[in-house]
Amino acid sequence: MGIFDAAALAALAGETITAEVLAFFDFRDAPQRVHAGFGTLRAGGHDWQGLGGLGSVSDIESAVGGIAPVVTFTLAGVGPEIARDVIDARTAVKGRDCRVYLQLYGADLAPLGGLYTLYRGVMDRLTHTAAGPDAWTAQLTAETRFSRRGLPPFGNLTDADQQRRHPGDAGLFDIAQMINRRRPWNPEIPETNS
Repeated sequence: MGIFDAAALAALAGETITAEVLAFFDFRDAPQRVHAGFGTLRAGGHDWQGLGGLGSVSDIESAVGGIAPVVTFTLAGVGPEIARDVIDARTAVKGRDCRVYLQLYGADLAPLGGLYTLYRGVMDRLTHTAAGPDAWTAQLTAETRFSRRGLPPFGNLTDADQQRRHPGDAGLFDIAQMINRRRPWNPEIPETNS
């Protein structure tokens, strides 16, 4: 059964269907399952706590053309206790998993089908700003799991780095000139094996 089959059947029966975006953060000390609305929702065998409209998620873009877009999670209107969390962020946040899901619900808030994964990423930085003594905003950034997958450990995809690792290798000699450059391919010219 497809993920949207239960929702389609409910819609055909004239039921009202709602959708909720759910987020999971695998913080080291206390993993969190939240949604932007109010109250507790049940989905995927877990309870998801509402943030009362204080949380938001930036646009989620596909990683296209070698660019790894960053997703930003914002929590507004919190107190100064968030400052301690920001200080501990390097060990509690950086490199840990986060996921964003879509869950469809029927009129009685019963889940229709399973969770649909919108995004899987790795948490990076947690920052905060203060508009006043009790009005703080925290922002958590995340990037895709594959954002640095093509790079050698502790290295860069540059000719200089390649020369340090393998002197004389010309595989990356023109990498800087290849950025935003198109190489036309002509299928009419036969390839030769030399």
